[in-house]
Amino acid sequence: MHATSKKIWASLGLCILLSACAETHETTQMDMNASATIHAKAAAEPNEQTSPEIIQPEPLLQDLNESDIAISQAMAKRDYLQHWPVIAERSRYVRKRIVQTIEKLNAPPSLQAIPIVESGYNSYALSHAGAMGLWQLMPRTARGLGVIRTKHINGRRGVEQATEAAIKYLLEMHHRFNSWPLAIAAYHMGPYGLARRLSKTPWQAGDGLDAMPAPAITRAYVKHIIGLAALMHFHTIDFPEPYETTALLVSPPVDLIRISESCCMSKNDIFLFNPGLNQAQYLRQPIMLHIPKQHLISFQQQIERSAPKYVSTSVRPGDSLWSIAHLHHIQVGRLKSLNPGIGNLLRPGQQIKVPANQLARATAQPNPLLSKGRRIRYKVRSGDSLWSIAQRFGTSARAIARSNQLSQTALIRPGDTLWILARIRPS
Repeated sequence: MHATSKKIWASLGLCILLSACAETHETTQMDMNASATIHAKAAAEPNEQTSPEIIQPEPLLQDLNESDIAISQAMAKRDYLQHWPVIAERSRYVRKRIVQTIEKLNAPPSLQAIPIVESGYNSYALSHAGAMGLWQLMPRTARGLGVIRTKHINGRRGVEQATEAAIKYLLEMHHRFNSWPLAIAAYHMGPYGLARRLSKTPWQAGDGLDAMPAPAITRAYVKHIIGLAALMHFHTIDFPEPYETTALLVSPPVDLIRISESCCMSKNDIFLFNPGLNQAQYLRQPIMLHIPKQHLISFQQQIERSAPKYVSTSVRPGDSLWSIAHLHHIQVGRLKSLNPGIGNLLRPGQQIKVPANQLARATAQPNPLLSKGRRIRYKVRSGDSLWSIAQRFGTSARAIARSNQLSQTALIRPGDTLWILARIRPS
C-alpha cells in the first residue's frame, strides 16, 4: 500500500473516531427488520480486539492516491446516499447469496458494491440495450459465461448464476490487467476496447483515475464503485442484515402466488427472493426455490395444497367461448366472470383464464413482476419476425407494427430498431 493511502485511512479514521465519541452508545444487536442505517463508526485502536475489516487493506483502494479516494467518496455520497434506504432494503432479499458466492470465489467482498451502480440492487432491472439483472449482464456475455436461460428461468435475473458469472469475469479481468480499477473499467466498457487504449497510453493506479485511458462515462463508473467501496470500508454506509433463505425443490403443479398467500408471505416476496423465475405457476416441471427461513415450515406444510385453481389457456383457431367453457366444465357466464371485459369474438393466441382442470392445454401465468408494461427499444436480430418478437415480449405483431408505423407484412432487417410496449420482460 502506498503512503498516501495510509494517510487518508488514518485521517478518515481519526475523523470517524471523533464523530463517534460524540454519539451515545448504541446496541450491538441489529434489528433484523430495521431499514438500512447510514452512520459513521469509530475506528478502533490497534489491539487484539480490532476488527479485521478495519486493519486489513481494501483491495479496490490499494495504490490509489488520497485525492482519488476522496473525490470518489464524494461522488458516491452525492449520487447514492439519498437512494440508500431503497437500495439497501432491496439488497436484503439477495445479498446473503451474493456474499456467499463472492466468498466462495475468494474475491474482494467490496465487489458487492457493483450491483449498487449497475442496478440499484433491483434484480428485475432491464436496460434499453438489453442488459439484465443485478449485474446487468448482456445476453452474449451471459451465454459465454454459461448462464442458463430456459422457458422457465432466466439465469441473468437469478442471484447465484449471475453473481458467479459476474465475479468470475471480474477476476479474469483483474488477472488480465493486474488492477482492480482497470478490471472494473473492463467490466463496463469491455476488455478489448480498454486493451487498445492501454496499448497506446499505459496506466497504473498512481497516475490517477482521471488519467485512465477510458471514456469519461467509464471513469465515472469506476469512481462510483471505488467511492462506494471506501464508504463501505470505513462504515460510512452499512448494508442491513440480509434475509436468511433455504433452498427447496418443489414438485409440480404449484401456484406460487397461492402458496405465498397461504403462508402469509408479503405480496410478491416469493418473486423478490427468486427473481430468476419466469412464471408464477409451474405446471409440469419441478422448480428450486429460495424460501425465507421464517416461512419455511409453513411453506412445506402448504405444498400439497398449492396446486393452481386457475390457469391460462391459449385460444386456438376455431375456439369459441362456448367450446372453451364446455372443455373446462363451466358455464359461459362463469367464463366471462373470470375474464372481465372479454368479448364474444376470440382471436387465436388470446390468453383466457380458466379452471385448472386441463393442465395439458394450460399456459402457466407469468411472474407478476415481469408483467408490467414498459417501452423497450429493440434491435432486430437475424431470423426475427414481427410475430417472433411479439411472442418474446408478450404483445402482438399488430401492436408492434402500429407503434412503429409499419404494416404487419413489412420486411424487417437485422439492425433495424423497433419500439415495443412489452407486457413481459424477455427471458
